[in-house]
Amino acid sequence: MPIEKQPRDLIPKDYHPPSSVIYKVRDNESFGTIAKKYHMEEWELIYENFKTRDPAEVNWYLRNYVGCNKKTSDGKNYVFSADATPGLIHIPDQIINIPRLVEPSVLRNVWAGIAKSHSGDLAVIGAHDLTGKIYNLGDELPDVRNAVININGWKFGVGLGGSIGAVFVVAHGYENQVQMNGVTEAWDFDFSVVGKLDSFLKGLKGIGKTIDTIQKYKKTRWLAENVIRNRGITTPGFYAISIPMAGVGLHIWGGWKFGDITVFSIGKGIP
Repeated sequence: MPIEKQPRDLIPKDYHPPSSVIYKVRDNESFGTIAKKYHMEEWELIYENFKTRDPAEVNWYLRNYVGCNKKTSDGKNYVFSADATPGLIHIPDQIINIPRLVEPSVLRNVWAGIAKSHSGDLAVIGAHDLTGKIYNLGDELPDVRNAVININGWKFGVGLGGSIGAVFVVAHGYENQVQMNGVTEAWDFDFSVVGKLDSFLKGLKGIGKTIDTIQKYKKTRWLAENVIRNRGITTPGFYAISIPMAGVGLHIWGGWKFGDITVFSIGKGIP
């Protein structure tokens, strides 16, 4: 018999997660295969449906809510089948409907992620230090290459104030992580990046301080596409945009920025 436990805090049988679409399960499918199809993590999809990460409680929901009547070969868990009644689960539609703004091939040499930034300015000269994790936006999920980077350097320009907080980082023009080591320099304006700044900043607020789910990765990709399309980025380099309400201090600056880039580690996957 499958291992079951009735949840203490039952969700309603007709529970429909906000902003989701109904999905009819089929033979030879599982939460794992469906999650992979929609570029999600398996337990992320399970939690969206049942609000639990307890396997025994998941089995209870599968039998009583999804109507599963077939078991795994060891008999410990229920499995999806076409004859399950009603045989319905839910897929978050934001996972499905995040629009693509540029051709996937354009993102082959583009990386993006979240970093922690320390920055301070005094009239003309200022210091900046940034450490974070970025992901290749052209790779296929879930095998996305990543790199932990640090940028440490100086800025020359007109500025005032200091800040410690999270920033959205876009690196353009790098085929692999090793190519990022070296020196970056570019004209930059930290406060205004794209034409439609208000909508872009609203998008940044939803990322948080880390990328720890496929959904956040996909939103990061969408925001990076926004930057590329609106700013017309063509020159290799790093671009950093402050995330509202994700740090302390006030920092407005424009001028010439340069620094040493160090790749601390490389890997695959999210996070």
